[in-house]
Amino acid sequence: PRRSCFCLWQPMHVGRVEGLSRPRTYRLQQNGVLRPLQHHVALTSHRRSTLVAKAAASPEQHVPVAIAGAGIAGLSAAVAFYKLGVSAVVLERASALRREGSAISLWSNAWRALDALGVSHKLRGDYNLLTRVELVSSKGKQLRSFTLKECGTKAAAAGGPNETRGMFRAHLLEQLADMLPDDVIRYNSCVTAVTTAQGKPQLQLPNGEVISCDVLVGADGANSLVAQHLGLPATNYAGYMAYRGVASFSDGLPLPQDTIRQMFGAGVRAGMYPINDKDAYWYICFNAQEGAPRPVDAADCVAEALAAVDGWSWGIQQAVNNTDPDSISRAAIRDRWTRGSFGQGCITLVGDAAHPMTPNLGQGGCTALEDAVILARQLAPLLSANSNGNNTRKGAVDTAAV
Repeated sequence: PRRSCFCLWQPMHVGRVEGLSRPRTYRLQQNGVLRPLQHHVALTSHRRSTLVAKAAASPEQHVPVAIAGAGIAGLSAAVAFYKLGVSAVVLERASALRREGSAISLWSNAWRALDALGVSHKLRGDYNLLTRVELVSSKGKQLRSFTLKECGTKAAAAGGPNETRGMFRAHLLEQLADMLPDDVIRYNSCVTAVTTAQGKPQLQLPNGEVISCDVLVGADGANSLVAQHLGLPATNYAGYMAYRGVASFSDGLPLPQDTIRQMFGAGVRAGMYPINDKDAYWYICFNAQEGAPRPVDAADCVAEALAAVDGWSWGIQQAVNNTDPDSISRAAIRDRWTRGSFGQGCITLVGDAAHPMTPNLGQGGCTALEDAVILARQLAPLLSANSNGNNTRKGAVDTAAV
């Protein structure tokens, strides 16, 4: 065919023919016939005179929203965008949905976010409603006891009573993932580098693939690569370590079904709360030097945790002993005070990537859920209104307070 036949599409063997009821992808055969393909092949820039046939597509692709990380923050952001009609891709380094982490407490603000995401009704019925708090000493004395209703004045003013439940972290992730189409989460897709080209974020994957996007959401945890790209400082060691686990009690829980118990000793804090009628989440925090040698195996972890609460009552030692040693986690507690705006251009952060915090307020996962809902509400109208091919989408997103 004559060269002028290619003036409406890319001068190569793969292209998109415009003007049809829906865009389709075609391949130019040797006889000059355009044969439709079943999948879109990304285009690369070539000189008009280049008509060399290539079997492989360009390794670069474009998506409206890319989310780095499939934890609570990343999956809830994807669900929030999806419910508002915005396509997003979640890039997760693991080979499957994460199973690490034991349990998480969700307070009223988190449940309001889950209501907005349409997930809360799938979770509430499986977990105890927590209504009381006990503060006790390691020597067996109760220091204070109160109900969460006593703390409910501000909660009521914000739109409802206190609602606090502990749940299995993996169950929350499963329910969020179930809200998404199968092709949204891409496993084995670790983001190794973030750059910007022509005003658009670009993500490099280990296999050489490059993904460009209109908006990049870093949901890749406290050690976020996206946060590093934005120039945020590293997290700070808070001065203590934490053991966490979920214990099973076949003969009954060592505390009331509706109670959060917090225990205080010299340089050590511990706590527990029921998840359901037989499982309870527990934690032990103890002061330690950063970089101190860590236990070599699960048995040593159990020994260290028990040593930290040696002689304590209130069921904490029983909880450690009733937990599968291989499921107990040990972590250095870190945080970062993120002040002011941290987003730049079309790149922003949610969850621990934005504001890693200590577990003292039980708000890490809660604020991650809030982040996701608010971010999607702010950006979805801009992304949807400017997705008609008039090249104004980036300008609109740039003006948003990301």
